[in-house]
Amino acid sequence: MNKKSSWFMGAIWGAALAFSLSPGGYAVGADQAAPSSMEQKILGAKSKTDHKELAAWYEKEAKTLQTAALAHKEMAKAYDSVGYLVGEHYFVRHCKALAQNFEGAAKENLALAEAHRRLAEKRE
Repeated sequence: MNKKSSWFMGAIWGAALAFSLSPGGYAVGADQAAPSSMEQKILGAKSKTDHKELAAWYEKEAKTLQTAALAHKEMAKAYDSVGYLVGEHYFVRHCKALAQNFEGAAKENLALAEAHRRLAEKRE
């Protein structure tokens, strides 16, 4: 591995680590509700405001997932362009698969947000 390739791989891994630890990364952050809290919000959702809050949470989660998908698409491009990885496609497949999974999860979160908006319209 030459010096340029070594630096590039270090930069990629550093960026991946920084992204995963950042509030924008797809990790449960301090501002995100824990599963038990979300369960309580879902079970207690009765009012228009409750459903609007759930819709907003799902929309925020979808944006986080879309950001993660974009990051993994960029990582796939970077891995694909690195010369010493010729013939080694695991990294590219891995990043593309993660991007696709994040995009699917974002789509599902947007569907949940829309469902809660419709429920909010039916509440007083």
